[in-house]
Amino acid sequence: MTEFCNIKHKTMRDTFDKKLWEIITSILMFYFLFLCLEYFTNKATFWRWLIYGILISTSILLGIVCWNKWREHKERKILERLMEEVFKASQEDYIKNFINRFGLEGRGILDWSFRKHRFEAERIDDLERYLLEKNINLRTDKEHRDIYKLLKYYIQQKEETLTRESIKKEAQKFASLTGPEFEELVYRLYIAMGYSVELVGKSGDQGGDLIANKEGERLLIQAKCYLDLSVGNEAVQQVVAAMKYYDCKKASVIITSYFTPEAITLARANYTELISKDRLQKMLLDYLEESWS
Repeated sequence: MTEFCNIKHKTMRDTFDKKLWEIITSILMFYFLFLCLEYFTNKATFWRWLIYGILISTSILLGIVCWNKWREHKERKILERLMEEVFKASQEDYIKNFINRFGLEGRGILDWSFRKHRFEAERIDDLERYLLEKNINLRTDKEHRDIYKLLKYYIQQKEETLTRESIKKEAQKFASLTGPEFEELVYRLYIAMGYSVELVGKSGDQGGDLIANKEGERLLIQAKCYLDLSVGNEAVQQVVAAMKYYDCKKASVIITSYFTPEAITLARANYTELISKDRLQKMLLDYLEESWS
């Protein structure tokens, strides 16, 4: 409901801005027509009104620039104050974890989004209440809701860091990993994606390496570090057969190479998600900020 009010308020404000610009445009058009008429009928009056128009337009333009500069300065000061309060309350890690945990959860039209992150309105309300309990002085009115400023700041910081690190870091090698080490990498990945994860893979396992649980949905994961080898039906058959044993309704096979067309066809028929090297690399970069090749 709060998010709906915010959207409604923003829509009203955008409508007002649009109407204002329509009025200004109409005045400028009448002014231009008036100047044209004066030019052909009374040039002395024309030059006087032209000078008046230039002075008034310059004054309005300077006023708009000064107003925007003042508003930017004010918003910057507010953000600096918020950041100081968050730091003193030791809540920076909490906000970062909130972004990593719930940043891809939103799906509705009333969700709030920034860059690639999308949050359910109720999640943002929960975060706002929590920070208020920690004595962080947030404005909660419709026009100036500070929780969005904080989220934008930390998301922007995260994305800029991710971009810099992904460019400057030398990619880590899948070839350097043992089987258990690759399972541990996948474990860290799904933890970062907001799942609770259990490692079940061991000698003599039933065809699954990890079980990831999120919102009551159990996902069985088969994680295999196959290098330069196309993976066929066998890996899919193993995890499909193990789904009932581990009481899972869905399964994923994650590898460091690629799947054969036969494996892709079999997976589609058995509620099994296939994650090959390219997609895995993107997920590791997005959620763990690690570059792998």
